[in-house]
Amino acid sequence: MPVKTTKTESNNFLVQGAILAIAGILVRLIGLAYRVPLLRIIGADGMGYYSTAYNLYAIILLLSSYSLPLAVSKMVSVRILKNEYKNANKILKAALIYATIVGGLGFIVVFFGADFFASILYRMPLAKYALQSLAPTIWIMAYLGVLRGYFQGHSTMVPTALSQIFEQIVNAAVSVGAAYYLCEMAVRHAKPKAVKLAYGAAGGTIGTGAGTVIALAVVLIFFFLSAKDRRKK
Repeated sequence: MPVKTTKTESNNFLVQGAILAIAGILVRLIGLAYRVPLLRIIGADGMGYYSTAYNLYAIILLLSSYSLPLAVSKMVSVRILKNEYKNANKILKAALIYATIVGGLGFIVVFFGADFFASILYRMPLAKYALQSLAPTIWIMAYLGVLRGYFQGHSTMVPTALSQIFEQIVNAAVSVGAAYYLCEMAVRHAKPKAVKLAYGAAGGTIGTGAGTVIALAVVLIFFFLSAKDRRKK
């Protein structure tokens, strides 16, 4: 028997979709904006190291936890529709355990295998600095994906949208700042130009991690603020 959707539910769905769409546009605009100063700081070679690290990061993330938000959202929403709030929380706990395992494995593979991936696979040995800087982000993203999916399962996109915006703002600021600082540090220590650019690329990836930490903090704030309501249910 098909489930009837009320007008209020349809309106709420449209509002939540609009919130996520606006957040997505803002995130992309910020992403385009900060790449310009980053390119000026680390140059084309530095962006090569940055892109190499980011491509591998994206692959590992895809294999480990990319589908977590969608999977958790679907499972939680089914339980919420049936008023099975305790079972929804059980799904959250199980997903967090899963995130700990796959996120930890992703971190270990990238961090300790950075030299192999950079030197053997990509033939860009200096990209290892950027890879190692990105490794912890894989673990953080696993937890972030679970919590975003949990809120989406409760039919609210606000935590996801706000966390994405704050994530990208911090990412932009820290990426540019860390890249500039590490490049200057390499110059002060008389490092070769290639090493300087590799350090700068690592600074850019540090920004990605910093943004993810802030995004996780934003989602956790929403999680704890809604704890009382969840306990009642």
